Amino acid sequence: MKKLLIIMLLPTFLACSTTDKETMLLTVEVENATFEEAELMYMTDFILYNRETITATRTEDGTFTFEIKPHATAVANLTLGEKRMGVYLEKGKDLTIVADMEDFDNTLAFRGSLANENTYYNLYMQEMNPVYGRQVFFSKFQTASVEEFVAFTETMENEFAAHMAAFMDENPITRTFRQYFQTDVIYQLYGGKLNFPLYHRHFNQLDELPQMPEGYYDFLVTAKNLSEEQLQVQSAAGFIGEYLQYFRMNHEDKIPEGLDFAEANLWIAENQLSGKAQAFAKASSINHLLNFGDFDEAEDAYESFVAENRWEDINEILTTAYQNALRVKPGNEAPEFTLTDINGDEVSLSDFRDKVVYLDFWASWCGPCMREVPYAKELKKRFDGEDDIVFLYVSVDEDEQAWRRTVEEREIQGVHLRIHGMSHEIAQTYNVRGVPSFFIIDRNGIIHDNNPSRPSGETIDQELLAALEQ
Repeated sequence: MKKLLIIMLLPTFLACSTTDKETMLLTVEVENATFEEAELMYMTDFILYNRETITATRTEDGTFTFEIKPHATAVANLTLGEKRMGVYLEKGKDLTIVADMEDFDNTLAFRGSLANENTYYNLYMQEMNPVYGRQVFFSKFQTASVEEFVAFTETMENEFAAHMAAFMDENPITRTFRQYFQTDVIYQLYGGKLNFPLYHRHFNQLDELPQMPEGYYDFLVTAKNLSEEQLQVQSAAGFIGEYLQYFRMNHEDKIPEGLDFAEANLWIAENQLSGKAQAFAKASSINHLLNFGDFDEAEDAYESFVAENRWEDINEILTTAYQNALRVKPGNEAPEFTLTDINGDEVSLSDFRDKVVYLDFWASWCGPCMREVPYAKELKKRFDGEDDIVFLYVSVDEDEQAWRRTVEEREIQGVHLRIHGMSHEIAQTYNVRGVPSFFIIDRNGIIHDNNPSRPSGETIDQELLAALEQ
């Protein structure tokens, strides 16, 4: 701890200030760098989970400069060669990071108006995160008894408060950072408390959820109705989804019968949440419906929501989700693309006109994708001899060799193409929000189904036959 406190106390008057209140200036001064570009990535919303990625090129003196316009306070991921670290961002502030890449951790120093805040963030990650981080919580879900877990959460809350207070006794930090970071840590704790019963049952193969002590869920009275500022923190925004899951698991008897996943979430939001937290939960549920549910139902829910919702930023985000989903609405022409296949030949989607295409966006690193491979093989066997169906695979692997190796080792049969990551324009055009993602495209190049069953689904044969018969 002494080392980082000394680093923090470097003079801050040397830092330059920004004149634009919306812009933050981040300067990275590193010695012995073997890379020419540095990358900064941060989330811009927690409904669609969009992100902003900025790159900076090294100058002759070894400096990287980022001019950032963050939508709100945030912790960004800074990549310096093989080194990655978190950086706290705030509008209108400046920060200079200094280090020697040959001994990064021991030479790391901060200057500027956010020096203290980033010093504390790094101190927390070194001293507290190994004891109370997400991986530790996950381990506790498996190994701790109810009593041990309750004691663990109480100790974490007390030790975090003492840890921050000890730092603040000697080093001033902004009220904005304090609120942001306290929200982040406390909602990680709240999320862990909600997840413990479910994961504890799963890992210990229990028939029922464990009985939690009286008063265990009292924190939900205030925690579930987050403020606008709290919803700008990723762990707090993620808590909304964890709360919806908690309510479905623990209060199923209160939810009207016959509701599907998204409908149940909308009901919970309407009846259990309020303010912007309610709007956030509804928008997240409608976004899920737009991507994975019946489009007509999702469209009705979207139109009703934006007509009544008073939070314009959420309306804008959900409108983007709607427009993305609209591009691949059943009945629309499938967006054309041309790529090079695994054999080096050029392949276009239009090459398969007069045939039905079962399109699969996947990746070698995707567990659910790999679990579908045996079912996909069996599905293709069942359609052997049917020349009018094409099994078209588009990998989002950034690692070409991993893609080629997986296709060969798993003996995945079909037409194989690859794009570089899910940010590629083809994945974006098809509104691929995760993998695997499937589409059925009919003989005329029209999207027959934008959310068909996976190869493991019980009805996929009937769905493909229906498209063939059109």
